[in-house]
This record gives sequence, structure tokens and C-alpha cells, in this order.
Amino acid sequence: MRWIRDEINARTARAWAGGEPAEDAELTLMVETPTGVLVRRIPNAWPLPSDVTQGQAAEEAVHEAAAIWGLPDFTYRGHQIEVGQGTRELGDNLLIVGSVGVVVQVKSRTAPSDDAARERRWVKKQAGSALSQARGTIRRLRSQPVDLTNARGRTVRVDGANLRWISVVVIDHPDPPAVAPAPFDSQAPAVVILRRDWNFLFELLKSTHAVATYLERVVGDPVELGREPVRYYELAMADHQAEPDKIDPALVGPSGLTIATPLLPLAVPPEDARPHLLVRSIFEDIAITPAPDVDEGNRLAVLAELDRLPVTYRAEIGHFLEDGLAAVVDVGPEATEWRLRRFVGGLERVHLAFGVCSQFSDMHRDLFSWWVQLRHYDHAQVRGAADDLTTVGVLLSPRRDGVRAFDTTMIAVRGALDFSDEELRALREAWPNPPTTEGVETSD
Repeated sequence: MRWIRDEINARTARAWAGGEPAEDAELTLMVETPTGVLVRRIPNAWPLPSDVTQGQAAEEAVHEAAAIWGLPDFTYRGHQIEVGQGTRELGDNLLIVGSVGVVVQVKSRTAPSDDAARERRWVKKQAGSALSQARGTIRRLRSQPVDLTNARGRTVRVDGANLRWISVVVIDHPDPPAVAPAPFDSQAPAVVILRRDWNFLFELLKSTHAVATYLERVVGDPVELGREPVRYYELAMADHQAEPDKIDPALVGPSGLTIATPLLPLAVPPEDARPHLLVRSIFEDIAITPAPDVDEGNRLAVLAELDRLPVTYRAEIGHFLEDGLAAVVDVGPEATEWRLRRFVGGLERVHLAFGVCSQFSDMHRDLFSWWVQLRHYDHAQVRGAADDLTTVGVLLSPRRDGVRAFDTTMIAVRGALDFSDEELRALREAWPNPPTTEGVETSD
């Protein structure tokens, strides 16, 4: 639905420019922070188009919000599978990122009344029905692998038995009543939120992994329908005030930097728009580059690791890459200048690296590949067992043909690397000095 996509893009542009105008906002929050009062306006969910049924339009709006503000590679529409003599639908929408799966059921109120009690009964009934449908979807997804097609149009095989599942019910209602939350069910963890609040989470976090992680974080503490933004800012303030988890100094090294950052942002400053968009464009490059010999499941795994990059730190990486491109673009062809940075901490068993090189050729690609492998090896020596350790390296090289600003190269390594002493000596001769390593201590 092009109309929905245009509306999301327009709201994104207004958000980067400084937020939604007050007249468009249903909810205004005033958050006291150490640097002053933050005013955050939570806009209404946009009106749905009338050329399709309201239920279908609501499902599409939820899908598009996740696909555009998050990554479309992790977003799937409801899927019909054969069950006995009939068929069953696997949710209205699915999010699958890394080891987390989210079944999304959407319920839209078509003929609301002025009777608040009646509307509360409708919400409770629809939420109960949606949760029952979600439980059935999760049960079927866990029973056997299934082929799913994501919003990028690529089909991948998903083994639901290897995922942690939660359910989300998105309520689309023009005047939602205050409804007490359903008791937490540890056997079927679920979150019930408004479509407005689904949009709010994706617009602010702009990361499928971050939204899924947030939903996992709050699933055990149900709140009244419509209070999700309040809960979010309570948690974000707690993150900002909490002591960050300490990082092992050995991971950073003697020349590294340690930066403390909360997992949940209070806001994204407008001046960080360009670096955020640069990081997103890198993800898009990796997602859309033709790679006939690459298994799509492996590509998704790499994108999921990159999407772990904390939202509060993406602008820092974007600024580093912007500055690097500006610094090396005028380096002549007789010289090569590298600017490299590693990122550790707050990512479990993932190790990310970003860099800029003034030139690009097969030789430069091979050199970068060797650098990624060497840093993966060194990181594994500190971490210990490397079987589940992943390193993803991203390199930007400026282009001078006017077609686009840069090319993107990605190298990923997983598991133990077995180098001989001679190979290690050769690698260290090629790359004698480790780059700056930034250890990020996250608080939640």
C-alpha cells in the first residue's frame, strides 16, 4: 500500500526535523532528565486508507511500520500452511531477528460505540482471541521448519524450534479505552499494545533487534493499554541512571576507549540524522547486493548481528565513517589510507568492526579480509572458546565516478580459525598495529 509507505516516510522526515507538530499528537509526555525536561509528543496512528477493508489496512500498516523503520529482511506477512484437510495462517505478521521470533496479531475496531464498558469488552475479547491464534502459530512454527518470504521478497527456511517466541497483539482503535492488562502467562508470553505505540517503538528505535529486545524485556510486566510510551520512558530513564555493566579491559586493550551508553534512547538529536541514515544505508547495501553464491540464511544472520549495534551508539559509528570518508577521498592513487575501528561489549558473542579505505581493489579487499580474520582470532584468544563467536567487518571506499558516494564491502567470520605460526607472522606483518577498539558498557 503506497499510501501507508508514503505516510511512514513523511513522519520519519518530520521526526528527523524535530518531531511531530503538537496538533498531530495524541499524547504529550514531559520527561525530567539530568539536562532538563524532554517534551516528547506521541502522534496518533495515522488514518487508514479506505480502498481496502479496515482490518486488512491495519495489518498492512503494522507490517509497513516494521519493514520501513526496522529492516524488511526481518519482517514477514502471515503465511498459509496446509494442516490436515485445510489450511492455517501463521500470524498476521511475523518478526524474526537473530534468535527471537515475534508473532504479531492485529485487531481493528470497525464500528466503535460511545459505551466505554462495551469497548473494554471488545478489546479483552479480541486480545484473548488474538493470543489464542498466536499460541497456535507458535506451536506450528515449532513443530517443523517452514519456508517464509520476507518483505525484501526473499524466501528463507525458518526453524521455529530454535527461536525464543513471544506474541504481540496490536489493537487498532480510534478511541481506545483504558483496559487493565491480562495476567502474565509464562507459557505464552505476550504484549498487548496500541497501533500508535507499535509505531512509536519502531520510529524511535529504528531497529528490529532493539524493538524485539524491548518487547522481551517488558513481556513479564503487563501495563494498561495505551501506557507503553510512559513505560518506555520510565525504563529509558532507569537505563540512563543505572551503572553500566563493566567490560573486560582485555577486550578493549591498552589503547582502547570505554564508552557507557544506555540501551534505550530518550531521543535522537536531529544532528544525528545523517550518521544514522548512513548506518542504515550500509545495512541496505549488504541486504540488496546480488550474491548468488551466498545462502540467504547466512545473509540474514549477518544483518541480525549488525542490527544488534545499540541504537544509542549508531550515530557515533556514522560520524566516524563520515569523517573517515571525508578524510581519505582526496588521497592520491599512489597511497592507501585506512581508518579502522572495532566495537566490543554489549553484543554477547558478536564483534563488529567498521573502517574506511581510500582505495579499493581485489588487493584491498583481501587485505581487509585478512585484517578481519586476524582481529577475530585475537578477540577469540581473549574471549576463550570461539565456536559461537562472530566477527562482522564493514569497509567503505569512496567512489569518484559520481554514481554514488561509496562502495560497501562486508566480511564475516564465525567460529575458530586455525592459523599456523607462519600464517600469524605474515598477518601481523601486514597488520602490525591494532585499530582503536571501543568497548561499550551498556546499562539496562
